[in-house]
Order: sequence, then structure tokens, then C-alpha cells
Amino acid sequence: MRALIGLVVAGLVSTASAQPAEKIWRVGNVNGVSAAVAKPYEDAFLAGMRERGYVVGRNLVFDTRYADGDPSRYRALIDEVIALKPDVLIGANTAVSKLMKTRTKKIPIVLATSGDPVGDRLVESLSRPGGNVTGVSLQLGEFGGKHVELIAELLPGLRSICVLADNSGDSLPQIEEYGRRAGAAAKAKGVEIRSYRIDRRADLEQVFREMSAARPDALLAFLSPRLNSLRHDIIGRTAGIGLPAIAHHEGFAQDGGLMSFGPSFVEGWRRVPYFVDRIFKGAQPAELPIEQPTKFLLLINAKTAKALGITIPKSILLRADRVVE
Repeated sequence: MRALIGLVVAGLVSTASAQPAEKIWRVGNVNGVSAAVAKPYEDAFLAGMRERGYVVGRNLVFDTRYADGDPSRYRALIDEVIALKPDVLIGANTAVSKLMKTRTKKIPIVLATSGDPVGDRLVESLSRPGGNVTGVSLQLGEFGGKHVELIAELLPGLRSICVLADNSGDSLPQIEEYGRRAGAAAKAKGVEIRSYRIDRRADLEQVFREMSAARPDALLAFLSPRLNSLRHDIIGRTAGIGLPAIAHHEGFAQDGGLMSFGPSFVEGWRRVPYFVDRIFKGAQPAELPIEQPTKFLLLINAKTAKALGITIPKSILLRADRVVE
């Protein structure tokens, strides 16, 4: 009997040792913003991965780095992450994605919040990307006209607006598209429009000094990764000169800006696990169509409106997805 038990135990040990260990998948990510700004995006990504059975500490490693709004750090951080031999890379913005593509032709790259991947030559087409890149496109340049329309509806006596953007090279195609659409909408309404660009945080003081002197009725902010990392500063400065402002990023209104309208960055990141999972299971990025947003969020900050002495029209309130109190 003891011999039989010994054989059974030995067989169980042998069978257990023969079971293949669960594969540990590795995802590399370089984010253009700070860890604090990136947290909602990464939380959405990791939640989506858990829903698909990938858990950090069990079968998933998430190597992430933050450039804190400084594009000059992208290349070094990307090389650092690639050296860890990830199974998939996440392109957190257009500039990061373009640099990743120059550093590897083999590792799949999933776009999280890219602007125009075709125009930026990241992919051949939205339906058949080709190469090693796929993911989500937010088409942010398209919102310039809509932002002018919303501000004009909010401020019936609108006469002048300004557009704030930065000189980040890889965001320029989107910034220029945004500016063209904003300019066309402003011209159609007889509204004067002026553009301001910055290269670094220190430029904000001078830009807002010029805005204060020009006395525009409203501000449109194109939040590239650099400006998104500075959005609290921008919000504070607009409040300081009593300037109503709108941006495409939902965090802008959540953090104290007057309005935001555009695709949800959080939802964009929530779709990334779909692509990562498909790639883990053998799909080729070249054959996974790029997704575009189907829902756009309008957020109004009621506290900021009150501080600015603005009454939000009922026509806007009824369309708002959320009113921040």
C-alpha cells in the first residue's frame, strides 16, 4: 500500500512539474505626460487587461516611463523600454509612436491616442494599417470648428478668440488642422482669431501677458502632450485673467477649465487591451483596422462658469454629458 501511495504521489509531482508555466507577457509604454496625468489612462488600460485575463504580478509586466511634458526625453525612454524586450509597445501619442516605429520594425506598436495615423505616415490606411502599427486614432485636429461653434453659442456677443498650441514638431499636422478649422469657423461668424504658440513652460507667462493685453473673449487650447502636462497652469492663468476656455481633453473641464469637447482619452486607452490581446493571440498589427471614436464628450464646469459670470445656455446644458459642480 505504501509503495502504491508513493507511486501515486510521485506521479502527481511528475505531472505538476510537467505543466508549462504560464507565459509572462510584457507591455512597454512611454507616456509624454507625468505619472499623475497618465494615471487615469493607465488605470483604464490595466482594467481592460484584467478583463481579458492579464494581471500585473501574475502573467503581465507593464513597463512604463514618463517624459513629464518634455519631448526631448522620448528617444532615450523608448530605447530603455525596448531594451526590456516587450511583446507589445504602446504609442501613447503621435510623437512617441513615430519614434517607436523608427526604433523597431518587429515589435507591434498599439496607438493609444494618436491624431491622424495616415497623415502622420504611421500606417498605410485605417482599414489595413500595414507594418507593425495599429490601434486607436482620435483625429483631434477636426475639433477646431466645433470648439468655435460651442464658444459662439455660449457667448452670443463673441468678437475675438485666441488659439493656444505648442511648437512640438510631431503634433504640428494636428495643430495646423485644428487651426484651419477654427479659422474657417471664426471667419464664417465674423470673429477675429489670433494664434499663440509656446516652446516651454516659461513661455506661458509671456503668452498670457499678451492675451491679457489683447483682451480676447475666449481661448481655444489644443492640448498636445506638452500642453496637457501644463493644463493646471493653463487653467489657473485663464482664471486669473477671467478668460473662458475650451479644449478637446475631458481632463480640462474636470480640473477647472470652462468646457471640454472631444473624444475620451480614457476610452481610447480602454480600447488598447483589445488590440494587445489580439496580438498576444497571434494577430498581425498590419491586419487589425485602426479604430476611431464614435462617442464625443461635452463637459461643462459649472463652478468655473459661475466664477466667470457666465450663464450656460439650456441648449448646451441639455447636450452636456457631465456638468462638473
